[in-house]
Amino acid sequence: MKITYSILRELHKGIDLPKPKDYCLKQREFENFIFFLEKEGYIERVLRIDTFFSLKPARLTKKGYKFLESHQYLEDSYPDKQDMMKWLQAEKEMYSNGADEED
Repeated sequence: MKITYSILRELHKGIDLPKPKDYCLKQREFENFIFFLEKEGYIERVLRIDTFFSLKPARLTKKGYKFLESHQYLEDSYPDKQDMMKWLQAEKEMYSNGADEED
């Protein structure tokens, strides 16, 4: 939920577009997550041309704005870029079953 909030927030603000490295994701993982958000109706206008991918024309939908509004409480703890992974890790640990990750 935090990663969704962060990506939608950054797209909405438009100052610094989200990048895979911000979330320690590989490029393909990040693109797949963006496409998931688009498929679920949170964002629209993600640019895809063959292997080229860009969030510059992307924008939030009404559903995306509603998500931001309903999760506004996350803004109180929203970190700077350098602390993003700690912030996301706290949620990961909360929902983890304690199993080790696969390589």
